[in-house]
Amino acid sequence: MTRVRIGVLGLGAVTQSVHLPLLARRWDLFEIAAVADLSAERTTTVADRYGVAGRFTSRADLVAAHTEGTCPLDAVLVATTGTHGADVIALTDAGLAVLAEKPLALAEAEIDAIDAAVAGGGRVQLGYMKEYDPATAGAARALAGRQVRAVTVEILHPTSTAQLQFARLLPPAGDVDPDALATAVAPTATALDQALGGDLEQRWRGLYEGVIIGSIVHDISLLRHLGHPITGVESAATWGASDAGPGSVEVLGELASGARLHLGWHFLPDYPDYRETVTFHHDGGSVSLVFSVPYLLNAPTVLTVVSRGEDGAEIRSEHRSSQQEAFENELTAFHALVTSGEQPFSGPVEGRADLVVAQQILARLGQRHGFTPGGESAAH
Repeated sequence: MTRVRIGVLGLGAVTQSVHLPLLARRWDLFEIAAVADLSAERTTTVADRYGVAGRFTSRADLVAAHTEGTCPLDAVLVATTGTHGADVIALTDAGLAVLAEKPLALAEAEIDAIDAAVAGGGRVQLGYMKEYDPATAGAARALAGRQVRAVTVEILHPTSTAQLQFARLLPPAGDVDPDALATAVAPTATALDQALGGDLEQRWRGLYEGVIIGSIVHDISLLRHLGHPITGVESAATWGASDAGPGSVEVLGELASGARLHLGWHFLPDYPDYRETVTFHHDGGSVSLVFSVPYLLNAPTVLTVVSRGEDGAEIRSEHRSSQQEAFENELTAFHALVTSGEQPFSGPVEGRADLVVAQQILARLGQRHGFTPGGESAAH
């Protein structure tokens, strides 16, 4: 197979724990040709660890080196903090394929700009790894032809520190230039203003960016991918917020299949481990997915299928695929996009649909808790 020369933009937790180890594992598909981060120290450390020649401290420098031919690339994986709209546009303008970690965007206006940028043939894949989980494919098979009555989602979310203890991450960067940091985070602030209005209290801006887009969006996309997209968010509530974290969020809604959704997201700082359970109840049983810590590689998602036997007894089967890794399957799909143009499960179109649902959740939170968001979410 053709090896794709890939650059990695953003060297934080998910890059260190997941993307770089997998890119190195899939040496047959990818050559890590460049890494870039605002921290020169972190960039050097990571580049030395993986034997990468191209090392940069900004997206602009990475793009310039590619354009000038001093560090030619085929694609870039974007895992910077905050929105990725501006990064995606700059990279596609340079003729590069992009695998963007979520959030692809925080505002529909960003999606509009991305649509304009890729109209000439840009290649953008949105990083929803659960769509590439073998257990998700198994759930799709088990649900085929079934009339789903209800879907329940429960996310139990301890601190990120607890989830990442195993990863032995590099220490926080202390050498980032303040002006460079301000420039890097400005697009996120602008996008939040576009999505929510500039006057919304920081608590709600943080809940939208950090919880709804930062976590719940994975379930929004998973339901869409499995053929049960959320067509309407009827109510949302939050409680339990404190200095320790954002508390809990509850969402009730309707799915395209006519089924009802009940979603609960709970930040539990001292909970033993991350656990995410998605259960589809249908006319003849149920199909359940239990996801563990997303940063652990080859920690298989458990698919449980419950059905009725001929004698009326309950039949319960569990399926695990430890030899397949969702993030690795995602990279394989990206390789196919870069080398043959094969379209991924999610790109800007799907990202827009998920963003609309996220803004609906924020709008329903406003109705429940007495605030009025502005910007795009005011229309939802």
